Amino acid sequence: MLQAIVDAATGATAASEGWILAPRGDRLHVLAAAGDRPGQLLGATVPSGEGTAGYVVASGQPLALAPRPDDARATSGVAGMLGLRPASVLCVPCAGDDSVAGALEVVDKAGGGRFSLDDVELATLLGGIAGTALVEITGSASAVPTPAELAGGLERLAGTEPARYVALAAAVSALLDRG
Repeated sequence: MLQAIVDAATGATAASEGWILAPRGDRLHVLAAAGDRPGQLLGATVPSGEGTAGYVVASGQPLALAPRPDDARATSGVAGMLGLRPASVLCVPCAGDDSVAGALEVVDKAGGGRFSLDDVELATLLGGIAGTALVEITGSASAVPTPAELAGGLERLAGTEPARYVALAAAVSALLDRG
């Protein structure tokens, strides 16, 4: 499930790479990755206070930026471990029950552009799904909506915010196609 989410996030935002991290003790662990080197990342860890993911997990706030070369948030953490100096970064919290269960991060939007508000919204929606999955993985209780509740929520979203519905429907379709 986490792999499908990070694949959907990188594809939908046109990012070159992405990963999902979860805190365990004083480290952030990479649980899923997409891009050129996903195998290199799976199971890797970084200090919990480093990089944009460290900031997002600590603050619970999304972060989208086109970092300056001296911005340590973008050159540490997973990006630093890979030797990347990303031109654009988008990182959102994966919300659990009452806390942040992890972070979904994508880097380097195609064409050298910045991530848009639509990218932030889509990543945030996927981060919420990942948060539920992370809570399930860690064994914490979580209220998982029934298929009927999800269908009702999607119908309301389609009626009130059609553009967000289209983005979410594409991501959900990609997840369902992966089985």
